[in-house]
Amino acid sequence: MNVFEDLLTDLKEDHLLEDTVLDGHGEDAAFEPAAAPVVEHDITPASAPQPEGVLVAHNEEVPPPAQKSTKDGREFFKKRAVAEVSSLQMVEHVLTGVEREYMKVKPHAFDDLKAKLALNKFLKIADQEDASDEQKSAEFDLMQETEAWCTALAQRDTKIYVSSLRQYCENTKPSLSSQALLALCRFYRNLPYSEVTRAKYDFLLTRLFTRPKEDETRICLFKRDEALKHLENLYKDWSSVPLYAVDDDDSKVMLTALSFDDLAQESESASSFDQLIESDFFSRLRMFKESIAELFFAPQVAIAAVEGNVRIGNAYVKLIAAERRKMDADSIHAKYVSLDQESVSDATARTLQLVDLLKAPSFDEVVYEPPPVRDHLDEVADRNEGQAKRDRILDDEDEPVKKPSSFITRMTQNAFAVNKWLLTGSVILVAASIGIYVWANYFVEDTAPTAGVNTVSQNNPVVHEHLKTAKVSNDILYGLLDQTWDVLPKDKRVDYVERLLAEGPDLGYTQVNLTTKEGKQAAYGSKEKIEVQMP
Repeated sequence: MNVFEDLLTDLKEDHLLEDTVLDGHGEDAAFEPAAAPVVEHDITPASAPQPEGVLVAHNEEVPPPAQKSTKDGREFFKKRAVAEVSSLQMVEHVLTGVEREYMKVKPHAFDDLKAKLALNKFLKIADQEDASDEQKSAEFDLMQETEAWCTALAQRDTKIYVSSLRQYCENTKPSLSSQALLALCRFYRNLPYSEVTRAKYDFLLTRLFTRPKEDETRICLFKRDEALKHLENLYKDWSSVPLYAVDDDDSKVMLTALSFDDLAQESESASSFDQLIESDFFSRLRMFKESIAELFFAPQVAIAAVEGNVRIGNAYVKLIAAERRKMDADSIHAKYVSLDQESVSDATARTLQLVDLLKAPSFDEVVYEPPPVRDHLDEVADRNEGQAKRDRILDDEDEPVKKPSSFITRMTQNAFAVNKWLLTGSVILVAASIGIYVWANYFVEDTAPTAGVNTVSQNNPVVHEHLKTAKVSNDILYGLLDQTWDVLPKDKRVDYVERLLAEGPDLGYTQVNLTTKEGKQAAYGSKEKIEVQMP
């Protein structure tokens, strides 16, 4: 096969180069097997030369070369050229997938035949000893074709939304390999700066350096200093020109990185999700990222942003889980329906949709409580009590069993055999229950205070629909529900409370408090929230 084995058989039939090995190229077998797939703890690009003494895929230590030969130099540039073309091919596949599946447009794929032919020509001439002019010409042709390809991809990318790229990368099956994520990061890192480009790079770099956990949170793959070294090496391999002022490194870069740490700490310290929303946290995070502009691409800032994205996203998930322990999913969705979730997803560089989080299984923190400490006296008392019980059982077995003479005698014996304290408590509970029932059904309406209370006319069709009585006090409608309320589903109950609130301006109230005939609260409503109780 030619043209670099048809570019690794079209990147392993569009799965984008996972576990790729090239078996050789020509008689000299110029290409060594590609580096192991980039997963979790290995993000070194396949085209980068191995450092001295590093362990390669087959776990044999490569000794440091005594002298870098000319052939080694040629191999390095050949691998670099292959990496450039294969990277563009991966970006092409991803953009095509986004356009087809999320933008719903017909992809206009770039005709990459000239680029592949230029690569094939460069690879053949690169092995010739005396072909310097031809090598320069082949290298120039390859550079022109790759630049044209990159320009075409950049033009197509201007029409792709950040959310569309993010959802494609998160949901595509099979998942994108780490090589594909590296290619995308390289592509966006070297494009001219724009806020959209920065946001896409922010998302892709975060996804590359992290992995998901079972509880909808994510975890960083490396410590910060390790991740920083990896990113600096990637910038060198990508030949990335700094977009930020180098003189600002010591003064602004460190302060900007610390600002991400402060924002992450603020999200983790929030006592409730409402606190984050009321402080306009996610808008402030998004505006901060936009304000630093090109400085975002500084390695220290980018890695700090990745850590911040993970910590803030995890805090979001855990705060929503805390809300789920206080109210049901429907109430949470209704409460935060006005939240701009796309803005939150853009700010945290991951899709955070309430609907998805509310469908996911909730996770609760299990608090271990040690057993109570018992002293020696407690143990002795338990042993004595156990021995007394055994003695009573033996005494009962020794006594002859007397058969009751009649049904009345047996009932009397069983009644006196019941613990008197248990019997007394049961009688009191039954009497209290009967008293509460009689009071709720026959006296609760008559004993309600009348000072400052206005009775609402039953002529109102909304009030008359499910309320037995309705009174207004201190801008609150207190309603006693009739039996028709008991058969209503939850959505109908919420709808009825909303209709009562709509009648409030005419009837003189702003809040609704509904109780059942048993005296239990059934629903509460105001302009801020609506809560209904289900049996």
